[in-house]
Amino acid sequence: MSADTNKQVIRDFFAALSSGNMARVRELLDPGVAWTIIGDTPVSQVFHGHDGFENGLIGSVFKQIKPEAGVHVEILELIAEGDKVVTRAQGTIQGLYGPYNNTYCHVFTVREGRILADIEYLDTLLIERSLYGRKLA
Repeated sequence: MSADTNKQVIRDFFAALSSGNMARVRELLDPGVAWTIIGDTPVSQVFHGHDGFENGLIGSVFKQIKPEAGVHVEILELIAEGDKVVTRAQGTIQGLYGPYNNTYCHVFTVREGRILADIEYLDTLLIERSLYGRKLA
C-alpha cells in the first residue's frame, strides 16, 4: 500500500473513534493488533487484538471519562514512509477529575489497509491527574 493510502487508514481510524463507530474501528484494526501505551500508568501496557483494544484499553479509559462530553481527536500532522505512519494528534476529552486534553504522537504500522501496531506517546502525568485524580507533582 502507498504512504497516502496508509495515511487515509489513520484518518479513517480517528474519525471512527471520534464518532464512536466501534464497528469501523474494528475493521481498521488488524485482528492481532498490538497497541502500546507508554509509561507507568494504570493503562500503560500492550493491548493485544480486538478484545484487548476494545475491552482493555477503551474499556479502561471510558470508565475514567465523561463520554457524554464527547471524545474528539484532531490529527495535526501525518508523516508516512513504507508501512509506518507517524501521527501527531490532539485529544479533547473530559476526565472524571478534569480536562483530559492530551497531545499524542502515534507510531503506527499499517499493512493491507489495517493497523497492525501502534506505540502511543502521550503525557502520562495527565492520565494520572485527569483520569485517576492522582496528584503526583
